Amino acid sequence: MATIFDLFEVSDISENTTYSVAAGNLLGVVDGATSADLNDGEFDLGDVIAINGVTYTISQIQEPSSSGRFTLEDGTNRSFDPGSEANLSAIFLTVTNGGETRHFIIPNDSYGDMTVQEIRTGSLNDVAGSDAAVNSTTDNNVNAVCFVAGSRIDTPDGAVVVEDIQVGDLVLTRDNGPQAVRAILVRELDLNDGSDRLKPIAFDVGSLGPGRPNSRLCLSPQHRVLVTDPSGHSVLVPAKALTSRRGVRVMHGKRHVSYFHLVFSRHEIIWANGTLTESFYPGPVAMRMIPSDSRAELWDIFGDTLTQCANGFSMAAAPILRLQDARQKAQTFC
Repeated sequence: MATIFDLFEVSDISENTTYSVAAGNLLGVVDGATSADLNDGEFDLGDVIAINGVTYTISQIQEPSSSGRFTLEDGTNRSFDPGSEANLSAIFLTVTNGGETRHFIIPNDSYGDMTVQEIRTGSLNDVAGSDAAVNSTTDNNVNAVCFVAGSRIDTPDGAVVVEDIQVGDLVLTRDNGPQAVRAILVRELDLNDGSDRLKPIAFDVGSLGPGRPNSRLCLSPQHRVLVTDPSGHSVLVPAKALTSRRGVRVMHGKRHVSYFHLVFSRHEIIWANGTLTESFYPGPVAMRMIPSDSRAELWDIFGDTLTQCANGFSMAAAPILRLQDARQKAQTFC
């Protein structure tokens, strides 16, 4: 069983295009695509491969017909150029399983370790003979880095990247006007274990309705967004319940992520990238997942209402739909 490493996952594959995490079209790095079909040392159209336990079929294989580049974290460039299909410097792979199509840029093993800031393609051609040699069988230390990748939160002074918001700053809320941020929780996760359980959910522009979001939005799986159900009621549903919708997907390629939670004096509905979403909700499950020092800070903010919440009293700013119900109704929300 052959294993392929260091696959840069991108939103699509296009000529003369720049991909970066900041732009939202470089989704991360995937390790461990496996397939017995690759034992012959070649990618072939129709080969079946498995990524994180999901099976896909190779539907397109492309190669550079003019030079492109990997731009590294320090600003230096590593080019990829046209060459022999027995040893290409980069391969562009599209796979599908009927319900999902994914796209990858795969560097040759010869690049070794590299942290990539962006990838720029040149011209591309389909490979001749519908096959190309496998060129990434060594597990190098390959990562994608993001410099400005946060959600943009609406404030009285305009949209602000969440990383730039400070305790005491005012944020616009749906129900209570501008409210001061009382605390900010940051959780950094290593996602290299291959599990998708904690990987972000990406919402493409318009995936929740016209202009919602107005730019690509990434949330933790349990983070809730406000939608309207078929009866016209506003309900909060977890991001991971909506992955059956067009333009909503798990970011399988993410290897590291930083999650930011804004805490107010009460649970609030705020705008992120033009989409109504919740602030931190201090329910019993969330409270168990945060460090003890942060938990103590939240007791200072919310006081006895945390106890009421644990005993079944809802502090939620809107009705919360259960995950199973939200998944069943995902296509009906607007």
